[in-house]
Amino acid sequence: MKGVMLNCHVWGLFGDVMLGTLTIPYVFFPVISGTPLGILTRFFDINAFFQTYIAVACVAEVGSSIVFMFENRQSQTVTSSWKITSEKGRKAFYAINVIFPWLASTISLMRIPEQTSAKLEMLKTIPCPTIEFFQMPVIIVTTDAKSIGLALMLLLLFYTIQVLFFIIHSSFYLCISTKSYAVSEKTKKLKRKYFVAVCIQIMIPFAIMAVPVSYYAFSIVTDYYNQSANNFCFLIMSIHGFFSTVATIAIYENYRNYILHVLRIRRNLKVTLIQSKSMAETTYI
Repeated sequence: MKGVMLNCHVWGLFGDVMLGTLTIPYVFFPVISGTPLGILTRFFDINAFFQTYIAVACVAEVGSSIVFMFENRQSQTVTSSWKITSEKGRKAFYAINVIFPWLASTISLMRIPEQTSAKLEMLKTIPCPTIEFFQMPVIIVTTDAKSIGLALMLLLLFYTIQVLFFIIHSSFYLCISTKSYAVSEKTKKLKRKYFVAVCIQIMIPFAIMAVPVSYYAFSIVTDYYNQSANNFCFLIMSIHGFFSTVATIAIYENYRNYILHVLRIRRNLKVTLIQSKSMAETTYI
């Protein structure tokens, strides 16, 4: 579990760094357009479309890392069928989930329009953009927001179906299935507690990200333009990893105790260890 948790934190951190430091997108939704203001532009003059491609793919990789966390829990919890057992199958599963965000980003950037005419078309939707539109090298990713929306919807659906399957299957096994009777009630109780903690850890930053994503969807569908709201939503998206870290420390007792120990607020560390031969795993809570 440590590996997939670390993977999730790394992608969350990298997504925050991409949005909040390396690229800093200044967007003009409801048109899929904007300009990067980050380090990659100011100091390295990297192509804006390439920055967009990398930033979108890295943020999307957070979704794959969440899938890996729940797949790991399901694999360690369930002893019956309907789980990945072979090493080749797991490698293929990981490869598909890692590659899919980059593929979706590639598809979404395949129809880049001619920029001069696209900017004139944009002014029909946003007749009075902020002065930055005229002063900065703004790029138009597409004049058809529906194509981007479709790619993002497919990406979201791809991850949502997997996560729901792993959550439902693990919950059924821990709470209803008679096949889990071989495990002691104390072990099952601790595993349920840990599984709920993983769900809460993921749902807190997910709920925070839902706010800007919902606004952008509303903006695109209704052609509503509000530059302050655009900037504020990207600010929220760029710090979602911070909330994920806070959630991890708050939820997991071992992490919380360690932080308190480092800060010299608590001297004794308490570690809960579950060892179950029937489930062939050792779990730390």
